[in-house]
Amino acid sequence: MTAVTTSESTAGRSAALAASLLMILASLSIVTARLCDAPVLRSANDRSRWCTVWALVERGTYQIDEIRQKKGWDSIDIVRHDEHFYSSKPPLLPRLVAEVYRGLKAVTGWTLTEQTELVTRTILFLINILPMGIALWMFARLLARECVHPAGQLLIMSIACFGMMLLPYLTVFNNHTIAASCFFIALALAIRCQTPEFQKGWRFAWCGLLAAFGVCNELPAALLGLGFFFLLLKASPRQTLIWFVPAALIPLGGFFLTNYAATGGWKPFYSQYGTETYEFVHEGIPSYWSDPKGIDKPRDSTAAYLFHCTIGHHGILSLSPILLLTLWGWLTPGAYRDPRLRWFQGLGVLLTVVTLGFFLTRTENYNYSGVSVALRWMLWITPFWLLAMVPVVNRWGDRLWFRLLTIPFLMVSIFSAWSPANGPWAQNWIYRWMEQAKWIDYSDPRPVFAKTHYSWIGALPTGELNPDYWIRFQSSGPSGTSEQLELKDAGPAPAGVRRVTVIRSVGDQESSRVTYRIQGDLFQSGKAVEEFLVGRDDDVELSESDRTLFRGMPRRVQYVLSRIRYEKTGLRTDAFRVHVCYTNITGTLGQDRPIRISRDVWLTEELPFGTLKWEEQVLDKNTGELLSRRFWLPVAAGAFFPRPDVAAF
Repeated sequence: MTAVTTSESTAGRSAALAASLLMILASLSIVTARLCDAPVLRSANDRSRWCTVWALVERGTYQIDEIRQKKGWDSIDIVRHDEHFYSSKPPLLPRLVAEVYRGLKAVTGWTLTEQTELVTRTILFLINILPMGIALWMFARLLARECVHPAGQLLIMSIACFGMMLLPYLTVFNNHTIAASCFFIALALAIRCQTPEFQKGWRFAWCGLLAAFGVCNELPAALLGLGFFFLLLKASPRQTLIWFVPAALIPLGGFFLTNYAATGGWKPFYSQYGTETYEFVHEGIPSYWSDPKGIDKPRDSTAAYLFHCTIGHHGILSLSPILLLTLWGWLTPGAYRDPRLRWFQGLGVLLTVVTLGFFLTRTENYNYSGVSVALRWMLWITPFWLLAMVPVVNRWGDRLWFRLLTIPFLMVSIFSAWSPANGPWAQNWIYRWMEQAKWIDYSDPRPVFAKTHYSWIGALPTGELNPDYWIRFQSSGPSGTSEQLELKDAGPAPAGVRRVTVIRSVGDQESSRVTYRIQGDLFQSGKAVEEFLVGRDDDVELSESDRTLFRGMPRRVQYVLSRIRYEKTGLRTDAFRVHVCYTNITGTLGQDRPIRISRDVWLTEELPFGTLKWEEQVLDKNTGELLSRRFWLPVAAGAFFPRPDVAAF
């Protein structure tokens, strides 16, 4: 083992520092290129914050009721408070970014809604990429002082610039990269303040300001702020109390003031997770967090969650195996040039253990930070993980075997960091690989009907004649003429038969009116049309066209439930809960053209006859060419029914 020395040449350190600068510029140039190509407003996470920025500048409010109505701007990361919608994110960061947007708008005339790509990309460059460049340069200077071997310094900088999972998040509006940039700089300043000759007031002030602002963006990092306070208090009580503390109070004050302005209280909306603020119903549509889907729904045990957070599909070590050097460094604490750095290493260990432990206790939030390439709520600890590598490279950084050993781990880490080409809001390569191998499955089971359905009609009236039990649908025929189809309760008949009148109209003229007799118990038990459709009141024999009317298809075929959605129509303000089902058959058009006929039906318990609308399509079976398409939409109904807790279909 090579002894730690302080005799590295000035020329060697300068060259390593210059190389570090080139790596920083190269990394951020690549990120900038990706930013210019990345889809905008792609994630609900981004949109939630951008909605607040728009509302603050354009309407002077934190309420996002208006902007969320614009196509492509709505988000699941919203809450409902005092009859208005707000972003669920802490408001301090959007408040500051709103002022950046205000200035950009004043200079260029660009707006978020008209020049969305230009505005969002410019702002993200200013708040994400530039600060990260400054942060990495400050960290490079720290490494130049603390690393014995230039090769070790370059290894850590190559990890910081190319191999950390922070990098994908630089192209989106998020709190994690901003907090990490603050902590990179604050860490370098706090370490510098440990030396008496560098204990300048401005260093303490900037350290306090950045550390506190980082904490405001990563609430679990509150322990970091306390750690910095005590370490600086130990180094210089006077400077800490005069400079660090007042500077730290500025962002902390901003955090609470903006929370009060947005929420009417001092606590962020995060603290109300699981309450009606998150789990609400608005205009018939329940919030996403009332019943989260996919990976957002907690499924794993604590043991499984810990496994996947460390070495599984969102594992800190599996995605970035180069962080094994961090674990190695935690076991090699004595190889710092400045022994006082061991306190910061200990703080890094404590932050990692406490933060991971905290999220392990949040069993209702076992979602691996959602659809995201990494365990993003741990990424703010990155500066401490990199600092912990210093003892390792100081002892073995000049050894060839050590450099060769790190190459495969660094390669995997770089691949993980750069493989998400379109941003961080996707599943990482380990997750996709494990999913394809069927080792994990976070998908929601496909809903199924409680009974079989052979008709597009979802329900029948019961009891005595109900004059309000009717619904009218409208569509445009092939010639563009308006056509209507009305279903109307005609009352009960003996032996459990229900009579239903079907009225057809073309334009304003009624073209046909037939009352059918349906065997109610056979319909309710899911029998086919051929069994439950028993006759007509006019005693005309049932024809194949009558059966086709009720089937919706030329021959008997079952409808399959695909998903449950909430659909708004012109019938009322509130949305209807619908069960979207479909069926299709193949046939021929003319003599030899194979076709596929499909029908999608939106069933609902809240309307007469249980059907909201349907769509008919005819496609060329071989080419997929759409030959015809027709929608039947509701235009009037006699009554609305309360939504049952349990679906009746």
